[in-house]
Amino acid sequence: MAEGLFRKITEEDESSFEVQSAGVATGGGQGPSKYTLDILEEEGIDLSSNKSQFLDRKLIDWASHIFTMSASHLYTVQQMFPDAAEKAFLVTEFCDNELMAGQDVPDPYGGNRNEYEHTRNLLNESLPSIVKFIKTNN
Repeated sequence: MAEGLFRKITEEDESSFEVQSAGVATGGGQGPSKYTLDILEEEGIDLSSNKSQFLDRKLIDWASHIFTMSASHLYTVQQMFPDAAEKAFLVTEFCDNELMAGQDVPDPYGGNRNEYEHTRNLLNESLPSIVKFIKTNN
C-alpha cells in the first residue's frame, strides 16, 4: 500500500523517484490483499501486479533511503544491515502532524477494511513529509 501511495504522490513531481517495497518477515511472491487493491483503486492506483519481496542486500544497496512502518521493523533492518542504519527511518519520523510523528503505522494484514483504511490515512498523512525530507537531503 505504501509503495502505491508514494508512487502516486511523486508521479507528477519534477524530481525522479524510484520506489520498491520489501518486508522483513515475508515469504515473497504474494500479491496485495483485496482490501489493499480496493482502497488503492479508489485512489486511482493499480497495484495488482505488485508482489511481495523479502528485504535483501541487493535492495539495501540500491536504496538511498529506507522507510519502515514500525519501530520493530526499523530495529530489524538496523540489526540485519548495520551499515544501512544511517539511511533507515520510520515512515512517520518526519511527519508534520506532531501527534503522528514517530508513531508506528499498523500493518492491517488479515484485518478488516476499516483497518486498511486507517493505514492508508496514516500513510497519506506521512508520505508528503518523506518527499520533502528526501528533496532536502539529497
